[in-house]
Amino acid sequence: MLGYVHFDRSGVTNNRTEILVSKEKIGELVRNKYVRITNPADSSGHAREFLGRIVEGPFYNPEEVGRDSALAQTSILKGESFPAVPNYYAVGGIEILGELRDWAVYGTATRPAPQAKVEDLTSDDIRKLLKIGGDALLGTLDGYPDVQVSLQTQEKKVIPRNLGVFGTVGSGKTNTAQVIIEEASKSGYAVIILDVEGEYIRLDDPSEETSLHEILKTFDYTPVGLGNFELYYPTSGECAREDAIPFTINTQDLDPLIISELIEAEEAQERRLLDVVESLRKRKKEEKGAKEEDSLRGTLSRGSRNNITYTLNDIIKECAVRADEGKGADKASYYALMGKLGGLNRTKAFDVKDTETINAKGLLQDGHVTVFDVSGCAERLKNIVIYDLLSKVFTEKLGGNTVKALIVIEEAHSFISRDKSSKMSETIEMLREIARRGRKRWLGLCFISQQPSHLPNEIFELCNTRIVHTIKSHANLNALKLTAGDVSEEMWNNVPSLGTGQAVISSPQLRDPIVVNVRPCRTKREFVD
Repeated sequence: MLGYVHFDRSGVTNNRTEILVSKEKIGELVRNKYVRITNPADSSGHAREFLGRIVEGPFYNPEEVGRDSALAQTSILKGESFPAVPNYYAVGGIEILGELRDWAVYGTATRPAPQAKVEDLTSDDIRKLLKIGGDALLGTLDGYPDVQVSLQTQEKKVIPRNLGVFGTVGSGKTNTAQVIIEEASKSGYAVIILDVEGEYIRLDDPSEETSLHEILKTFDYTPVGLGNFELYYPTSGECAREDAIPFTINTQDLDPLIISELIEAEEAQERRLLDVVESLRKRKKEEKGAKEEDSLRGTLSRGSRNNITYTLNDIIKECAVRADEGKGADKASYYALMGKLGGLNRTKAFDVKDTETINAKGLLQDGHVTVFDVSGCAERLKNIVIYDLLSKVFTEKLGGNTVKALIVIEEAHSFISRDKSSKMSETIEMLREIARRGRKRWLGLCFISQQPSHLPNEIFELCNTRIVHTIKSHANLNALKLTAGDVSEEMWNNVPSLGTGQAVISSPQLRDPIVVNVRPCRTKREFVD
């Protein structure tokens, strides 16, 4: 037995209580420990039981004297000459997670009474109560090194309902992302990674972090590279690996409304862009005898437009013709549009002959991992690559492809930011549609960010499973607090002091959030200090 429930103090809440622990037991009073609380029997002889988690403490109080008494303070100030401090006990805060009945957790309309017994739970008890089993091994429950935590990859309520991994630099979020990639691939998912820093380009090699290999052994794991792996980079970029495959972006595959958003076109410029593209399509179709399409919209649901062969250069040339013919505001808008499109054209990433484009069907293979290294690209080009990839994969899934898939977007705040969300309505709507319809088709998104405060609220709403590493910034922490109501304030208070690799996990798989020590990755990561 650990201790007993204390009398309530002022300001206590319905889901909180305090435990008193004697000096001899203080070493066992540690945060994130799960406990069973047994009320004194009532008049009917029934003793309620509760499940609780220690979230605060230990806080120390002297027994015989007051904290501010001369004896108590002298014993501390003159510690080198005092043989002992006055007797003391400890107080800890317990979050009440629910009522226990037949080893199941239910909601409760009451609280533990004073002198209720507080007892440790065994590891087997924890496994039974917390529903932390699955086929994707993440790590161990904090405070319980023998209790493993896994995600359920074969349940649509977990990965297909999207994940978010958040944490500051050095917190372990990239390692966590790599663990998710490894486990998803092992479970048969096709994993597609947008790598903005070039960190994932050697996932086909085993980890070289020898200091962590002993920890891997505790999970019966050894370092190993991924066998089914491919690496791509835009033709205008560069990659540290000579065997990486260059790819190009066909302008015809991009919805012009998305192009407009990504080049931050003004309303007048957007109208002219849509008109130019529509004119080019009609002209090319007449030349090829292709069937007329219904609308500019509907990229995600109408499939490929490979029968249309216009390029970015064609759009710019058409704008130039219209600018020369135009006058006043019309002329100025076309010239401004040409300047913005010219910036894209200078990347030399578009419409490159005899070069591969993103082939969604080829990416969607069981257990296949594909990395798109965009580390050498400008921000605007990265965003276009992400959009092109998302739209093609989703179109392929809508076409009936049944392979489970996970798309990992690193530094998501650079793809879509809170500041630009009002100007990126088409992109946000696309993400919503993928989130809404992708779940049924086993398509999940994983957003990774060290700056969650820069993400629009829509992104948090899409992520039903959230893995939060150390975050010290109030702005970043508050952004997560506002959109994750199931995490208690006490747990949020501990987030800034989490160690490297520790994370708070909130998921539909779990009744309550937990703290996990994430296992080391088995594959190699670049730029490891």
